[in-house]
Amino acid sequence: MNRLLYTFACLCIATSPGAQQSYIDSIRQTAHLSQNDTTRMVLFRNLAGLYSESDADSAYHYAEVALQLARRLHFKVDEGSAMREMAYALLNKGNYPGSLQTVLASLAILENPESEKKVLVGKFPGDDELAQHIADPHKQRLNEMAYAHQVLAFLYASSNDYEKALGHHLAAKQYAEQSDNILQQGVVNSTMGRVYLSLKKTDSALISEQNAYDLMMLKGYKKYLGTVLLNMGRIYEVMGKKDSAVHFYRRALETSRETYYVRGIAASNLLLADLQKQMGRPDSVLFFLRNALRAAHDLNAPALYLRSYSALADYFKSSGNNDSAVKYQSLIIRINDSLFNSRRVQEFQNIDFDERQRLSQIEEAKTVYRRKVGMYALVCGLAIFLFIAFILWRSSRQRKLANIQLSAQKKELESALQTLKTAQKHLVQSEKMASLGELTAGIAHEIQNPLNFVNNFSDVNKELLSEMKDEMDRGNFEDARAIANDIINNEGKISQHGKRADAIVKGMLQHSRTTTGQKEPTDINALCDEYIRLAYHGLRAKDKSFNTTIKTDFDNSLSADEAGIGKINIVPQDIGRVIFNLINNAFFAVNEKAKLWSAAGGYEPQVDVTTKKSGGKIEIIVGDNGNGIPQNIIDKIFQPFFTTKPTGMGTGLGLSLAYDIIKAHGGMINVNTMEGKGTEFRITLPL
Repeated sequence: MNRLLYTFACLCIATSPGAQQSYIDSIRQTAHLSQNDTTRMVLFRNLAGLYSESDADSAYHYAEVALQLARRLHFKVDEGSAMREMAYALLNKGNYPGSLQTVLASLAILENPESEKKVLVGKFPGDDELAQHIADPHKQRLNEMAYAHQVLAFLYASSNDYEKALGHHLAAKQYAEQSDNILQQGVVNSTMGRVYLSLKKTDSALISEQNAYDLMMLKGYKKYLGTVLLNMGRIYEVMGKKDSAVHFYRRALETSRETYYVRGIAASNLLLADLQKQMGRPDSVLFFLRNALRAAHDLNAPALYLRSYSALADYFKSSGNNDSAVKYQSLIIRINDSLFNSRRVQEFQNIDFDERQRLSQIEEAKTVYRRKVGMYALVCGLAIFLFIAFILWRSSRQRKLANIQLSAQKKELESALQTLKTAQKHLVQSEKMASLGELTAGIAHEIQNPLNFVNNFSDVNKELLSEMKDEMDRGNFEDARAIANDIINNEGKISQHGKRADAIVKGMLQHSRTTTGQKEPTDINALCDEYIRLAYHGLRAKDKSFNTTIKTDFDNSLSADEAGIGKINIVPQDIGRVIFNLINNAFFAVNEKAKLWSAAGGYEPQVDVTTKKSGGKIEIIVGDNGNGIPQNIIDKIFQPFFTTKPTGMGTGLGLSLAYDIIKAHGGMINVNTMEGKGTEFRITLPL
């Protein structure tokens, strides 16, 4: 088992980071050779980022060069970014006071929205995947603020002030979300999970790490994946699931080695060493601890030195090797003295106190400002109140004067209203009379046919009676009986056509008389058929040249003896007027188009009338292939007195009355039209 662990660890740390170093060397060479200060600033800033996790001294140096160039070029966001890189390098070097002072200065620059006025936007050589340089200036500033708060969180976590660390992590998460940087959100969730674990909030820690893993996998980003896997291992170890912890520590070690994340290599070895110790495997413990120390040496990170020395001292003490234990204890004392000596601790506390004082002063200034604003608002509110009071007094005075004038105008308006009502009655009556006039022409034609039959058969019967008398005088009673039968048949036809004429007269009376508003069961098909013929013959009486194809498609189920289907309750005179008006309009439309096409030919006028049952409703559809209705007036056609017909040919009330009648029946009337193609009116009535 020890041999397998040894082989696994060697594979994880043996690979040389030659490819990465070659890439860094090319960026550094380009930066030194460039004559453009803006290009050099970007390249040196990116070099600092590339060295941030492997060489703190180089990271600090290149960030400092980038800072000088940013200040010379007045790029404020880049200035804050360079200072943030310097602060992170100082943190890795163990200079916590210097790191705190630098990152607070960076944050003071980035908090000012004015820093967005001059920002570089684009893709630059050496850009890390976490960089947001292609984003707009505002999002770049928010992204850098997320970085700065994360460095502050690292500092307070290193000082064991986990509550403050969590506060800065939450601020970093908020700014990362506002900047739309998904990778930065993943990194923040990862480090925040470690703080939650330190605060013994295991569930929150696990959720944060799972979010971090999902976000990084979403973007295929592995640079800090080792940290996520390490923290997952720590959480499972706290939960008592050591097998899961070992699994994640080994994955973290492998991933950190692939991405040359030295901090992750050191931490993975330290955590694996601790688990091997718990499992009673001293040889493996020493192996992992030496690997951790080697990684700490490569990174030259005092904090990792301290953890490695402490673990080695404990190991040698437990194994009885007092000389080695004393050696590492002395190294621990030296590191502790450099990291946490009283002077540095005091410096860190002083800087933190000054920052708290600054924030307190800012909050106090905001409070004073809010009070001033409140006072100004109160004064303005009082002035507005007085102004409104004056306006109300003035309005009251003017209203009294206006009331005197209105009382005089009221009488005039009442008189005008009465005049308008009278005019309206006349207009509605005019529309009815116009409709009646058109009906009369159709009725005259309709009634002429049965009258012709009555007259013709009466004349024939007179002749037959004379013949029958002659035959009886001759004694030819058989022939006389045959003639009598013919007379009887003719009398039946006379009676039939007489009744037809009577029905037409009654229909005319029903249309012309004032409706009672009483609904009665009515056959829609028969109603439509009657008014089609009346409208057609009415127009033919006025214009002998008018001709059109009439196609009907009546739903037979509407006439069946089925409850609620055969006949529907309507006011037949009212619905008849609507149908008559729509058919008349359709005839007018196709007639007008036929006149335009008379010379060219090729146009066949056609009017379609359809009835059908659809669900619990009856539909009556009247369509034509005329010129259609222009779209700019389609919304006006149901308005009273609006008409497109020439003067004297329409009152503009037909469709308005039709709309009101259909609404009164609980139905709807809709229009569908296309210029040059035709129009279709659809009436929907409830069964």
